[in-house]
Amino acid sequence: MLKRKFRLRKKSSIKEVFAEGKNYSVKHVAIYVLKGPKRFGFIASKKVGNSVQRNRAKRIMREVIRLHLLEIRNDIQIILIARVGIKGVSYLEVEKTMMNMLKRANALIKRV
Repeated sequence: MLKRKFRLRKKSSIKEVFAEGKNYSVKHVAIYVLKGPKRFGFIASKKVGNSVQRNRAKRIMREVIRLHLLEIRNDIQIILIARVGIKGVSYLEVEKTMMNMLKRANALIKRV
């Protein structure tokens, strides 16, 4: 489980990231990125499927972030949105596409 201090909880914070953030998209997940303290929001709309499928999608995205938390910059807020293509896809494939997208969004710490 992602610690409470890393979650975007207020509606105003989420709206701010949507309004001012830069968006990136791949087959399984879309993200919005904005400067700010390191926090994350996870969204899965009803287009993804029933509640079981939506919750699975959010769990997968949360787990990818949790495992790679130290690789993500500290000055960034991210909202991750599950897309319809995430249904029935393995964790490894979602992880690979999410990490490529975060790298493209310049959200990862640069390795020396």
